[in-house]
This record gives sequence, structure tokens and C-alpha cells, in this order.
Amino acid sequence: MRLPTSLAVRIGTVAAAAAIAVTGATTVASAAVVPTAVPAHAHRIPARLAIGNSRPVARAHQTTAVLSGHLTAGRYDLRHLRVWLQRLGPKGKWNAVQTELSRPFGHVFFRIHVGKKPATFRLVFRGTRNFAPAVSHIDTISPAKAS
Repeated sequence: MRLPTSLAVRIGTVAAAAAIAVTGATTVASAAVVPTAVPAHAHRIPARLAIGNSRPVARAHQTTAVLSGHLTAGRYDLRHLRVWLQRLGPKGKWNAVQTELSRPFGHVFFRIHVGKKPATFRLVFRGTRNFAPAVSHIDTISPAKAS
């Protein structure tokens, strides 16, 4: 028995559509299983965080200063990334005090207040999928003398 050509074309089209549907469903199912976390072996670009401060200004009962930071990766400024200001506590533990986003050229600024004793600060960038974490050097601000 011989099939008409149009019927053979229809059967071939249905078989091809079924094969594409099964293959596409398999691809979607396998894509859903892939983990979205960064694997441990992924290479992240090293970041650098510099710290500096302004001249402390004496106010009524406290000293005010501005701590500045600069977040970079190689020659490039990292912008719109979160940077934490940490203060060294009395028992030697670092406490997060403030957080800011880096500006368009990678700069970040924090206004700080120091009482009667010197305070020690550092800046921390916790990293992203693409950039490794970075910690700045330690900066100590001493109370200013009223003039």
C-alpha cells in the first residue's frame, strides 16, 4: 500500500514537531536544575579599598571628621557597590557602623563623630560575584583640641 505524498509530509511534520518539543522540554528541565550560586573555583577580580580622613574639627563635646574611601579593581573605579564602615569596639571586635554605596568614580564618604577617646575605623567591601572582598587599612581618629 502506498501513502499519498501529502499524508507522508504531514506525518513527518508531526514527528519532527514532537522531537523538537521533547528536546526543548529536556533542555528547559536541565536548565532548571543548574545551581545559580557561584562555584568555589570561579575566579573573581581582586579589589582594593583605600582609606583617608579629613582634618578633625572640634565641636562642643565631640570631634567630627570625614572618612573617605576609594574602591578600585586594577585601574578601574568600582561604582554603585556597598561599602561598610566598621569601628573597633572596646573588646577588640569590629562593629559595622554605617554603609554607603560607592559613587560614580569609586569614592565613598562617611561623616564620623569621636568622643573624648581616639576611635579606630576601617572600610570593608564584602565582594560580589565578579569582585573579591577587600578591607582597607586601619585609620585612627584622635579628638581635636578646641582652639
